[in-house]
Amino acid sequence: MPRVSSAISLGITCRYCRFFPWSVRWRWVVGVSLLSLGILGCGSEQTEHVDVIPEATDDVSLVYDRSTAPINPEALLWSLEKEDQEYLWDLEHHSNLLVQYGLRDVGAAVVGQRVKDLVEQFSSDFSGETFSKVRKVMINDAIISSVRRSADDSESRRIDKAELAEFLVAFAQPLGDSARFRFDIKRIFPLDRQRLDDLWTALVVLRVWNDRVVAAPQEVSLLFRLVFERPSKERFASSGWIHGLKLLQVADSRAQRSLFREVTSDLGIDSNRFYDNWKETLKKENPGGIYACDFNRDNCVDLLITDGRNPPAEPDVLCLYQGLAGGGFRDVTQQMGLDAARYREVRGIHAVFVDLDNDGWEDLVFSRGDIWKNQQGKRFVHWRVASSYYQVTGGGAVEAREEFGGITVADYDRDGLVDLYVHRSGGTPKSWIEDVFDSPVRNLLLRNLGDWKFENVTQQSGTDGGGRVVFSSAWFDANNDSWPDLYVINEFGDGILYVNRQDGTFKEVDVDPKTDDFGSMGIATGDIDNNGHIDLYLGGMYSKAGSRVIGNLPEGIYPEEVVDKLDRLISGSEFYQNNGELNFHAQASKLQIHDVGWAWGPTLADFNNDGWLDLFATAGYMSRDRTKPDG
Repeated sequence: MPRVSSAISLGITCRYCRFFPWSVRWRWVVGVSLLSLGILGCGSEQTEHVDVIPEATDDVSLVYDRSTAPINPEALLWSLEKEDQEYLWDLEHHSNLLVQYGLRDVGAAVVGQRVKDLVEQFSSDFSGETFSKVRKVMINDAIISSVRRSADDSESRRIDKAELAEFLVAFAQPLGDSARFRFDIKRIFPLDRQRLDDLWTALVVLRVWNDRVVAAPQEVSLLFRLVFERPSKERFASSGWIHGLKLLQVADSRAQRSLFREVTSDLGIDSNRFYDNWKETLKKENPGGIYACDFNRDNCVDLLITDGRNPPAEPDVLCLYQGLAGGGFRDVTQQMGLDAARYREVRGIHAVFVDLDNDGWEDLVFSRGDIWKNQQGKRFVHWRVASSYYQVTGGGAVEAREEFGGITVADYDRDGLVDLYVHRSGGTPKSWIEDVFDSPVRNLLLRNLGDWKFENVTQQSGTDGGGRVVFSSAWFDANNDSWPDLYVINEFGDGILYVNRQDGTFKEVDVDPKTDDFGSMGIATGDIDNNGHIDLYLGGMYSKAGSRVIGNLPEGIYPEEVVDKLDRLISGSEFYQNNGELNFHAQASKLQIHDVGWAWGPTLADFNNDGWLDLFATAGYMSRDRTKPDG
């Protein structure tokens, strides 16, 4: 059977939104173009709003009732009135004030174990609430202990100032005085839009952690609804500004030891050789990736890295690291024939290691049309002339080469030869809420004919992606019939599942018509519940600032179908649980794995060897400050 390696591709940023923070981007998006272009993508597809409030809370008072807002008679003109724009900017300004001046002192008092200081922040008419009944989600193994408690019904129990303050202090006390904290605002608005000087409310997350004690890292978090006076620096300087606090969820996680440790330089890899957008003047949205293999079959993992810095004095745009039996890596790029002087064109493109000729050795395929044959682990030889791959992928034409996004591999027709699916992310949409942007650059399914020859079977198989902007794809057996099926994600709308008909053609299936995985830029597959069916996790765009802005759009300003699609812009990642017989159900919000940030390249793997897949979800967004991510 052909050997196929695993490949890990790490992206950096979305090409359309990479170099300015959400606070700036949403001013541009809402104020200039987001909604004015929305009508171009209106459709009848039903969507489901994924709220940031966990299902268990039933706290309907937190959801802003748009019906209380005045309906603008010109609401169908597809652009926000100046008054509405200013209102949204004002909310963001108040959110910043709340975090920087109000909650900062609250967090310092919690970590500093100052009960009296906390009590002073509560007003004379303060109303506190906590759980009446508790629902628990627990993980407990030899390394990790984690418990999440949330309300099990809509009832709650009253709690006075002193009891609440004691609880908050006890909540953070195990982390010690060296703990750090952070507040995130997921929703914020005045209780009455017409009376901004009255009380406001917000959905707030307090995260407290201590990673300075490396031997036993710990983190706790609170989700709560806050009722407070209009945020201002002056008001926060005095006491009594908090009028209500309702606990919605409490989470406590700790580990017996550090789960991961930075060992790059210890293993012989010089990270300074590779592109780092935080250090470079010229920012690149996709400088390259990392691909794992065992090219010499010595049972050690090797790494190909394609994001070299390529300064004039050091022209290494590609590096092949050989894994060593004793641990570590050594650079064998030149030794293996992949030196940068001969192959400068690989920067920023994708690759895959796969045995194309069934000789037992993994060959190297680049998405822009080049194949390098693995000669029994001793050397890679450029095989462009001998292979038809270069021609069927566009023959090196600039318009074709520039839009290649990556390659996924499978023997889709089960003839014993591994085939290639080249996905491409071509074109720029006119609107961010079109269901499918009809990109002229389509994906390619290339059938392996043997002897290094390939046939473009995209049209006859029906797998060109339908004009979607595709950052990635994945082959997996969706219906347990032992034939590879294909999921194609979409940055600007819903992805699609291609179900293998076993005759060289595929059937399109919408895995969950009630939801939409808009903004997907990464995909991972695996059976996370061990029920024998492979599930899907799609890394998508999420922003707290975007959620606040979209959540505060006034009623009637846009048709409901447009508002539904706008909600998709900020709903984040999606997880589709596979229940068998192509029955998938969206569960990301329920499992609370949707709000990763500007998600890019997720991975499902069993990191603690307990027999259950874990999720490592990366974020590729570049904020203004490396220490203060905007996602």
